[in-house]
Amino acid sequence: MKRNILGPRIRERRREIGVTQADLARQVEISPSYLNLIEHNKRDIGGTLLRKVANALDLPLDQLDGAADRRLLDTLEEIAQNPEMLALGIEDQRIGEFIGRFPGWARGILALSRSEHQATNTAQILGDRLNHDPFLGETVHTMLTRIASLYSASEIIDQYPDIESAGRDRFYAIMHEESKHLCKLGDALASYFDNAAWARRTLTPLDEVDALFDKRQNHFAEIERRAEQLHSKLPEGKAAARFGAAQQLVSKQLDKLIGKIVSAEAQLETDVARVRSHDILLRYAVGAVLVPMGTLRQRATELGYDLEMLSDDFGVDFQLIGERLSALPSGSENPRFGFYQANASGNITLSRNLPGLVVPRYGSSCPLWILYRAQQAPNAVLRQHVQLPSGEGFVFVARAANSGSIGFGQARHYLTDMCVLSDEDARQTVYAPDRATAFEPVGLSCRTCPRRNCKHRVIDPLTG
Repeated sequence: MKRNILGPRIRERRREIGVTQADLARQVEISPSYLNLIEHNKRDIGGTLLRKVANALDLPLDQLDGAADRRLLDTLEEIAQNPEMLALGIEDQRIGEFIGRFPGWARGILALSRSEHQATNTAQILGDRLNHDPFLGETVHTMLTRIASLYSASEIIDQYPDIESAGRDRFYAIMHEESKHLCKLGDALASYFDNAAWARRTLTPLDEVDALFDKRQNHFAEIERRAEQLHSKLPEGKAAARFGAAQQLVSKQLDKLIGKIVSAEAQLETDVARVRSHDILLRYAVGAVLVPMGTLRQRATELGYDLEMLSDDFGVDFQLIGERLSALPSGSENPRFGFYQANASGNITLSRNLPGLVVPRYGSSCPLWILYRAQQAPNAVLRQHVQLPSGEGFVFVARAANSGSIGFGQARHYLTDMCVLSDEDARQTVYAPDRATAFEPVGLSCRTCPRRNCKHRVIDPLTG
């Protein structure tokens, strides 16, 4: 595929300023025929010649083939692989030319795609919540119970007109009480749906913890700084002894700091969520002491972010390395990781979210994710190159391991740990798929997946 934007960009700029092909060729000291090949992407250009062309066209060098254009090209290529787009016969081999000639239109298509993707994400959240939200389920169940009680009381009064006065008053009192409770439930339900941000409301302690980590982008700088200082106090020796020592150090040195973080965060609205967050941040701190961020960034770069090698290098388990990679600070040169854990029932039990990937909070995600397939091959690290219906590409890396007792006759309970990277970030790692590695089409959940020919679908999408 021709990915070069330079040729069309040069041609359009030359025409824009009224320079003929022959004049430009003379200025940069090449033949007009060679310039024609460059403008039609039949010859590459770089180095001194590219600088000469940029000067002759009075353009900064980075505007001819800048990083922004390359990201735009990558994104439009992903959009072109959307199943709905494939049916339109889009000339994906000419995307570079399209960007070079019509950069504004290209950015407009990208903006529309992002808007559609945001709408899909919202639909995913809504569908997930409508199907699995405990508030809705409990409220509807309570309403039905109250209605049944109200109906029974009114039916008795209707069928027994000669009932004694005291008994009638008792049933009236029941009807009054049930009606009052129904009004309160109705108000709560109406408020729930009227809230402009209802789709993202946090209603359970786990939701509140997730909201805290989302706000911090999985990174707590104040804990990281203190943990770096404590790392040198760890003893040499076996992993279990070092883990125990890290727990003691965190309990003594970082408990107050974590308490301040928890008490100051508005995302934590309930006491249960604050207690849970405190415990989770204690584990976060233990991981930061065992695997300090500065050392992790250096070794991860050297080892290509290989989870198994990093696990062995630091003497910690696969899950802890996955969580630490998800805590890499955003805005730096390192790739961004998400981390998820699922149990054998298919539910996500731990999530450190990656921007752009919406994972169901209350129900299971797409069964085609390698997160679930990994349990068929315990202890093996598997890679999956996926494409969502939106056209976005991701790389999933997963491993399932037994979390219970071992020994003959003991039941095996497997948990799967999975790291997630964008297709672009995966190129910095050992898990980078080459161009010959095909995407595996997956969805987020059946409720929002438009792939109607998927044989694994278990429920119709929201779109009908």
